[in-house]
Amino acid sequence: MDNKHITSYTSLIAEYTFIAYFFVISFFPFSADILKLLCLLTVIGCWTAKMLSEKKVLFMKTELTVPIFSFLLCSLAASFHSVRIQYSLGTIFHDYLTYFIIFFCMVNTIQSQEQIKRIVTAMLITCGLVCTYGLYGYYTGIAIRDERLVATFEYHSRIAKYISLVLPIAVCLFFYYKKRVSRLCVTVLIFLCSFSLILTMNRTSWVAILVTTFFICFAAQKRYLIFLLIGMCTLCIFILPSRFITQVKTVAQVNKFFTSEEILGERLLCWKASIAIVKDHPVLGIGPGKRNFRDVYQQYAEKIRNTEKQQKNETVGQSQETKVKRKARIKNIERLSHPHNVFLHLLVESGILGLLTFLWLFAMVFYTAIRSWRLSRSEYEKALLMGIAASLISIFLHGFTDSFWKKPDALFLWHIIGILFVVIHHASNCEQTNNCYNKEV
Repeated sequence: MDNKHITSYTSLIAEYTFIAYFFVISFFPFSADILKLLCLLTVIGCWTAKMLSEKKVLFMKTELTVPIFSFLLCSLAASFHSVRIQYSLGTIFHDYLTYFIIFFCMVNTIQSQEQIKRIVTAMLITCGLVCTYGLYGYYTGIAIRDERLVATFEYHSRIAKYISLVLPIAVCLFFYYKKRVSRLCVTVLIFLCSFSLILTMNRTSWVAILVTTFFICFAAQKRYLIFLLIGMCTLCIFILPSRFITQVKTVAQVNKFFTSEEILGERLLCWKASIAIVKDHPVLGIGPGKRNFRDVYQQYAEKIRNTEKQQKNETVGQSQETKVKRKARIKNIERLSHPHNVFLHLLVESGILGLLTFLWLFAMVFYTAIRSWRLSRSEYEKALLMGIAASLISIFLHGFTDSFWKKPDALFLWHIIGILFVVIHHASNCEQTNNCYNKEV
């Protein structure tokens, strides 16, 4: 077998492995660790086999190479500054390295335009299956938590972020497909994702999808989508139960965001404590890892809560029931593992250096996505790149009230970023051949 066939086979195996990996982390986000490790080792093996067959080091340099290694260096420095050095290093090895291995393996093993299309199609189908199971679980009661759809993710916020990443890509590809069957399938997927997203009752996701829809409307010059969105929202007001409408109304209560715990809940105390932690550990933070934050946060949260109680001059005759409720609420706060804000998350764990390299990394991702979308001459690439750009906007909007820099959220994100740079690399090659996705689908 010659080197050309070996390269072709390794690329094909890597493609199927990425598809399998996305499926596994979608249906088993908090389990099946052996399967996940097997998938990861397989794509690493494909990359290694490709290098051995071509007898050279294959490492494609991208706009993210320097920011990624800079971020890793800052994270390592923060780990050695941590109280739990070994635990923080374990977080980098098991989490951060996994994200970047997915990225580098994808850009160095996936080669053809057909592979890109198959991977994206498989991702959309997988998301549709997850949402279908989520709807089934919601109405049968086997996958529901606090009257919210959770599907395979245990928490409504996780499935909401997952859908928010994939849904914009499906919407943008709808404009590319010309055949009725293809459009019908994508329409069904969009409906499943949208309805599932509503049932999560996740306000951040609703706002994120609303913003990304406006972005797609103007980017794709499909202004009628705005009227379609308004019509769908109006219809939802009449057909959805009152608790959904109440949840929507809280989004508009901007004046109560930072004064009422009914809207942001525990996040207010969480953000105050996180800012206090950053003030005490500004440069390198407390070190990566959920355990580090949970322990330190407990101390700061109790101190802030006690200070607030004194300022409010609580009466001595407070009922015992109220005391129990407050005590239970404090215990819940103590179990938080991140600051519910991705920027505070990076500041607390890695300090200002970690946050700056993180912002540099994703600024390059955004810049590359927007630039490539504007310069692309291929219809499929243009639609896909627009969808990826919208997905990135959506996930960063989530970052204001939650953190996506943890498993499994970051795994899905780096799959999409990997696809972004595979498309960009393929587009640069297609400029010479002038044969990129011109076939009607």
